[in-house]
Amino acid sequence: MTWSPTFIGIGAEKSATTWAWTMLNEHPSVCMSQPKELNYFNIDENFQRGASWYRKHFAIESARAGEISPLYMDDERVAGRIRDTYPDARILVMLRNPFGRAMSHLFHDASVLYGKVAELTKSDLQALASKDQKYVRRSCYAAALAPFLEAFPRDQIGIFLFEDVATDGLELAQNLYDFVGVDAAFVPEQYDQKVNESQDLRSVGLAKVMMSASRLARSFPPTRQAMNWVYRRTQLRETVIRWLLVDKGRPQIDFSEVFSPEATSLLDSDLQLLKELLPEVVPTSWLEGSPAERLPFGATPQPAAA
Repeated sequence: MTWSPTFIGIGAEKSATTWAWTMLNEHPSVCMSQPKELNYFNIDENFQRGASWYRKHFAIESARAGEISPLYMDDERVAGRIRDTYPDARILVMLRNPFGRAMSHLFHDASVLYGKVAELTKSDLQALASKDQKYVRRSCYAAALAPFLEAFPRDQIGIFLFEDVATDGLELAQNLYDFVGVDAAFVPEQYDQKVNESQDLRSVGLAKVMMSASRLARSFPPTRQAMNWVYRRTQLRETVIRWLLVDKGRPQIDFSEVFSPEATSLLDSDLQLLKELLPEVVPTSWLEGSPAERLPFGATPQPAAA
């Protein structure tokens, strides 16, 4: 029998994909990829390495295997590549209020560039947002999901919401288990943990040196292979990241203070299309009122306490 991953998570970025990976990784019947984001279907160099390269990132033969690479949603080729390679794989999607997602993404990148989340100004964010369309583009879910809805049966695509992490993380985790076909009664230990929100860096300089060194090392096949080997077998990267990040509050800055009215209109239009495509998925709160009324972005919902 030809091996196939049970499920493939495709995004969206900043929509609790790390939380979902953590929940699935805790389940004894699930084997998540190492490292977390394989980026197999969206990076040509990886895809050209073939299915055997992809397969070796999953350690347990008998378990339900899966991976989550949030950038898959941002590449229109990915749906066809997954369909042609693993047509039976389930497609796991995490979505978030698109305005909140864009702001969280922007704050995250700004924290890397400027270092202090709590001290970021509107000017800082406006300057960064004006340089890259990805913040809005990656919140256009209807456009991103259309190729997947065309390539796969609707019941093969599971769509879950970031906001449910805050309201009932345990139920969401167990819904994920049910979707991938494992015991949904399992209770993960970390379901109420906050994951991957914008944080300050202890050292901006050290973070930039580490990122530059990582990019340089990955440009040479021998060192890239060595790094992948270490990452698959240790928690070194995660340990360093945890040390670098210091949790701090975000300033109260709204989407409309940073992005143009055209960006708001674009997301509104995409939301209406998403509601037509997937009426059962889009919460009413995503559609009503101004962006500020739909979500207080400076006070991002956090997972509820146990």
